[in-house]
Amino acid sequence: MDKLIPIGADKIFALVGISKNSGKTSVLNAILQAFPQYRWAVLSTGIDGEELDALFQTPKPQVALAKGSLFVCDEESLKGGGSGIRLLQRFEDVGRILYIARAERDIKVRITGPASVSSQRNIIRILQKEGADKVLVDGALDRKSIALDEGIDALILCIGASFGNIESIKEEIRRLIIMRDIPLFEGSCYLKRRFAASNELLRQLSGRWFKSGIKSILGDGDALQELFAEELESLYLPTALTDAVFENHQTQLRHLKSLVIRHPQNLQLSLTNLNKLMRITHVQSLIPFKIKAFAINSTAIGAAQPAADEYRREIRDSFPELRFIDIMEV
Repeated sequence: MDKLIPIGADKIFALVGISKNSGKTSVLNAILQAFPQYRWAVLSTGIDGEELDALFQTPKPQVALAKGSLFVCDEESLKGGGSGIRLLQRFEDVGRILYIARAERDIKVRITGPASVSSQRNIIRILQKEGADKVLVDGALDRKSIALDEGIDALILCIGASFGNIESIKEEIRRLIIMRDIPLFEGSCYLKRRFAASNELLRQLSGRWFKSGIKSILGDGDALQELFAEELESLYLPTALTDAVFENHQTQLRHLKSLVIRHPQNLQLSLTNLNKLMRITHVQSLIPFKIKAFAINSTAIGAAQPAADEYRREIRDSFPELRFIDIMEV
């Protein structure tokens, strides 16, 4: 973190986890405490900092903000805040009333944020206009979260023991590292803009890109077969590629010059199938997977509790090239 956070060009950070209860709020609090020289703004793509886990009713850390910090909250978050919270703006989001607020003293709060990526982008711009030096987003690895938006400068990946056994966790880390390292699309600025605006598959024939009329390859095997019958050179995929689709069409994918995806998270593939895909065609991504730091949490909620020292040692020994932040040590 000491090398990541102070980088001047990096203003917007997103915390994401591979499972629920991965320790994101603990990492968020550690960052806020370690870098008090910045005026921070925080928001969530869900609700974070609640006192109890909604499912398991186990205690959870609240978000600890220093005086002057900015945050997004709802009516429930304001209870008990009193004079410690100053409301700056009020807005409605999908039937909810949300607020942009400032901490008038050191406080512990619950944070939230708007539901859509476009609204999350807008809120970040407002927070920056209100004076935030840097923004922390408690996000998620899904398409409805700004965590995967190209406007995010850095992702901090939290790896919790709640995900599963140690072998499944190591497999997931390997999968995410492969996706992180997928090269960016090398096309022109015009093509990048065209791809970003497209919600349907685009196909390349004789060096030119054309619309396909297909918006999803899930459950539409006939349309995909017709598409591959055209002897494609390359394909742009703005939607998910699942194991089932890959296994049905890997022969055709093998003949592509390149497969361009919107974001590496479009590849909803097992580690085995992801490795196969990377071997049989040249994969490029329109948006980079900006994982720049890793944090591990040995506490498992709702799953078998591993031995903390063994869990940390096993992960660190398996990935000696990576530096893992230990949530228990922050």
